[in-house]
This record gives sequence, structure tokens and C-alpha cells, in this order.
Amino acid sequence: MGLRCANCGYDNDPTRVYCHSCGTRLERGGQSAAPPTGFTHPTDVAKMKKPRQPRAWGKLFASLLRFFILAALVGAVVLALLPPRDVPAPVAPDESLAGRLSELVAASAEADGTRAFSIPAADINKWLVTSVVLREQPDSLVKLKPERIYAVPGDGDLRVGLQAKLPVGPSLYFEGLFMPLPEGEGSGLKARLFSVGRLPLPSVAGLLVQRQFAGLASELSGPLAQLARASHIGITPETVTLRWSGRQP
Repeated sequence: MGLRCANCGYDNDPTRVYCHSCGTRLERGGQSAAPPTGFTHPTDVAKMKKPRQPRAWGKLFASLLRFFILAALVGAVVLALLPPRDVPAPVAPDESLAGRLSELVAASAEADGTRAFSIPAADINKWLVTSVVLREQPDSLVKLKPERIYAVPGDGDLRVGLQAKLPVGPSLYFEGLFMPLPEGEGSGLKARLFSVGRLPLPSVAGLLVQRQFAGLASELSGPLAQLARASHIGITPETVTLRWSGRQP
């Protein structure tokens, strides 16, 4: 004879502990039968389950990632607002100097024999300041007032910078790094790298600086094109050396 369930009346096998029909614990002689060793009723298993808690290291990683992203953005803004190193002091235009240098470059380019001379870095800066006329760009996304332009010769390159005033706040410095490259029978000065303040920009982001330089393109083309007429351009922090091999017969 089996064990009858007191709850539903189902006749269970004598070895069962819980009713096969309703799951009620079966009674034997008024005492509860102990469940077999290792047996856990399904209802007890459900009670034992706990919601899975997120791991602590996951939260820590997410917090660190947000911190580094924010720190990188703040650092980029700070670098962009800092003036570049070695920015020359403002100088007044020197029409006499610019005229002499222009005539010397033109005469050397037309000479039959080899010609070469060096221009001090300070004179290159004055020549550029005198030759370039600064104008505001009405189509610029950010209304910047150009204040001055400058040139800084380096080791094999020429930094050309534009200092512009924000409507509110400090000035911004946009720089293009011009490098001499072979071009036909002579040389050319081409901008390869750009920066805002001390923040170097990748080539895509460099479009921002190129936009600021866009209005200066025609003005810069004058003095830079004169330099590019040389057969060779050597640039050091102290001087810019120009050499012409002479006209070919």
C-alpha cells in the first residue's frame, strides 16, 4: 500500500518523500520522513538561487575608462590653449628689408651662375610679417580676429603661425609646418603638419587649421613662392640658406 497524500489524496509509492501529484511533503506515522541524502526539492532549489551580481572589476574598468576619456579631453583643451614654444616676439613690418630680400631672390633666380646666400631667422620672420596682409574670414565657423603671423625656422622645416583672438578669452595659435620638397627643377614649401597651440593634430583634424590658413593662402604664396624658386632650400634654427644652380642654356 502506498502513501496517500493528505493534500490531494494521490496514492504515492512508499519510497517517495514528496507527493508525485502536488509536491506536498508526505507524512509517515505523524512524522515527516527525512529526504534522501543529496536530494533537494525543486522548490527549495528555486529559493536557493540568487540574482547574479555584477563583478566589482567591471565597474572599476568602466569608471577608469570614463576617467581617462575625460582626462584626455581636458588635456587636449589645455594643450590647445597654451601658446607654442619659441614663438617670436611681435615685430613691426620692415618694408625696406622685405624689398631688399625680394630683389635679391629675384636677381639670384635670373643669374646664369650658381648663387647662394643665407637669410637670418629674424629677417625671415620680418619678411613674412611685412609681406602678408591679415584679413578676417567671414565664413569661418568661429569668429576669430587675426592678430599677427610669424615664422620660426627649425631643423629642416619652417613653422608658419597665425595668432588669432577669440571673441571671449585668450588667443589661439594655429601653426603649419612647411617642409622643402623637390618640385620640378627647384624646390617647394609644402605644409605637412598642423597644430593648435601645443596640440598636434592628425591629418583629418588638420582641416581646421587649413581653414584658418585658407584666407592667407594667396598672401603666403608671395613670399613662400619666392623662396621656392631656389634650386635648394636649407633651413636651420638660425638661418635659411637658398641656392640656385643657374639658368640652363
